[in-house]
Amino acid sequence: MISAIRLFFLFLWTLPLMVIAPLFIPFTLNRQFPLFVARTLFSSLVMKIVGIKLKVHGVENVPTDKPVIFVANHCSHLDIIVLCRSLPVNLHFIGKKELAWVPIVGWYMFIAGHIFIDRSNKRKAVESLKKAAVKIKNGKRVVMYPEGTRTKTGALGPFKKGAFHLALDAGVSIVPIHIDGTYNVWPAKSRTITPGDVVVRIGKPIEASKYSKKTIKNFMADAKLAIEELGKK
Repeated sequence: MISAIRLFFLFLWTLPLMVIAPLFIPFTLNRQFPLFVARTLFSSLVMKIVGIKLKVHGVENVPTDKPVIFVANHCSHLDIIVLCRSLPVNLHFIGKKELAWVPIVGWYMFIAGHIFIDRSNKRKAVESLKKAAVKIKNGKRVVMYPEGTRTKTGALGPFKKGAFHLALDAGVSIVPIHIDGTYNVWPAKSRTITPGDVVVRIGKPIEASKYSKKTIKNFMADAKLAIEELGKK
């Protein structure tokens, strides 16, 4: 019953804010205003609703003067909220193009400048990643989950190459992040929310310039090892 109440207030807070925040863009003359709201007002109250006590380590490792790609393990729907609150920069997320047609969510993502990827076939996926690379090179800081989906067990799964191709094409560093606790608060395919502690650990940037398309597997392995090591601290 308590979980149902938490979910009710979570959606009651989330959906109207997704509609309202973009409406302020013409007044603020800043397309990133909805991202600022997500990072401050939105994420702060969501964590109170679900009962998260957050601790963040390694904020000093976040570059604030250039675009980067943050790669993190993916444990829960709450990972987005937790990262918005943990990182001292506005974040863009990458989603499949079908999300653009989802009522309210798609409106918000499009207006706020989030990036859509066409995964209908390999050619279109490659073209979408190249367009995304240009946007990142021009200043967007992006979060990606290299596992591709939320973990079903809490363990870190195999990595996919997308985030690393994107980093190489954009010429930006990857910042590894380990999230611990969101799986216990709200695991995948569950309607039960259990308040608890969440710890986010941010690692040092991994320079894409050290790798190439031929050594992309090494790039992936180094990033995965970095996230695993952060999880042991």
